[in-house]
Amino acid sequence: MSIEEARGGSGESPQPAPRFAREQLLRGGFWRLVEIAGGEGLTFLFTLITARLLTPEDFGIVAVATLTITVATFVVRQGISEALIRQSELSERHIHTAFVINLAVGTFAALAVAALAQPIAALAHKPLLAPALLVLAPQCVLSAITFVGVGLLRRRLAYRGLALRSLIGTSLGYAVVILLALHGFGAWSMILGQLANGLVSTIVILWSAGYRPRLVFARQEAHALARIAVPIAGYALPNLVGTAAVLTLGVWLPAERVGAFYVAERLLQAVFMLTGGSIADLALPVLARLLHGGADPNLAFRRAFQIAAVVCLPAFSGLALSADLLVPLLFGPQWTEAITPTRILALSGLAASVTALSAQILIAAGDPRAALLAHSAAIVPGAVALAGLAPLGLVPALLGRAFAQLAGCTVGLGLLRRRAGLEPRALGRELRGPAAAAGAMVVALLLLQPLVASSPLFMRLGVEVLLGAAVYTSALWLFDRALVRTLLALFGAGGSRAQAS
Repeated sequence: MSIEEARGGSGESPQPAPRFAREQLLRGGFWRLVEIAGGEGLTFLFTLITARLLTPEDFGIVAVATLTITVATFVVRQGISEALIRQSELSERHIHTAFVINLAVGTFAALAVAALAQPIAALAHKPLLAPALLVLAPQCVLSAITFVGVGLLRRRLAYRGLALRSLIGTSLGYAVVILLALHGFGAWSMILGQLANGLVSTIVILWSAGYRPRLVFARQEAHALARIAVPIAGYALPNLVGTAAVLTLGVWLPAERVGAFYVAERLLQAVFMLTGGSIADLALPVLARLLHGGADPNLAFRRAFQIAAVVCLPAFSGLALSADLLVPLLFGPQWTEAITPTRILALSGLAASVTALSAQILIAAGDPRAALLAHSAAIVPGAVALAGLAPLGLVPALLGRAFAQLAGCTVGLGLLRRRAGLEPRALGRELRGPAAAAGAMVVALLLLQPLVASSPLFMRLGVEVLLGAAVYTSALWLFDRALVRTLLALFGAGGSRAQAS
């Protein structure tokens, strides 16, 4: 099937920016949720399995190699793919030109990774890293091809293809990992599994997009795409800085410490996606709908922060307090070195939740540049602190990053005051109830832990979760009944409207 057949057109006539019916938007939103929840859920589930089959050193080697590939493929993931989405009139020449540009950049990145594999391995004092990078270098080319299809699917809101890529690629990739790990391949099981995931993902995406690559380059179309792609890549630079900073851990720390960080980061990511990340993702469309409906912006923004506080404060506090139970239960007893990093990363999770929500509120208020500044103010100082303190060890580096991220949140709050009219002091007063309830929960758990120290791990975790939830909900009702009533009324009204519709 050709591109034009997939789009319902023919010839070289450009495709205008699409307009979507409500049903198509809902369908796209459903498959987007499947992509995120399914992909993240499968990745976390398979991480639990592979963590019991492989060593922290294996994970550390693969983590450094994967981060290197992520940095190398930054341009193909962030620039041209987004340009295909935002190009107002899209023709086959635009699409083929985008493919040629991405393919050229991806090939150059693959050759650069291969050429620098040995120096990077020598710098990091990890001999196995060199062959790992050589084997993973083709991922740069696969990513270059894949993200052309990703741009086309996102332009059409065809998230079903992206969800299939995530589910099929992740499942088959980890099937390779588990099979090889059971036969003693160690780190190579994850390396070859990543290649399998990348190859399957590329095939699924091209099939879903209905795209047949052709080596056609048009200078005029290339200039049009570049005018969109270059600023977008610039906006994504803070994320690249953050990833590159994490890569410095691989230079200064032994592989097993990097592996411990990787596992702790996976656990944090799972909690973040269930709490602050999901709230931030939902905030923009919900706030936009409320504001278009004439709602009070200040009240809507405050309610968003209250919901985030009610969910995130107990979640990340509980993660920090129960890390000594969660890590060995989920990943196995060989991962005890990941306990302290998990506790520190809980602070980063709180900072990330505040930053993500602040950015979405600023976008809803009509100031995306302020949102970018809030995002950068948390990521860039944290990255500098992480890279600067990495020679001192994992714990100092993570503490430095966490406190820098928390300090960076104040920039976002200041921007909310100036650009969205949200006064931080007034907001702080409204969040005292959830903060006090979370504090009561922490005190109760600290008093409980010595009493159940001799019990089995799963029993201790169950008791801590039940007691923590009971104390938190009771304390929240005691400290801020008005907030509890407001939230119950808010979600009750939302549920009633959903049933009525």
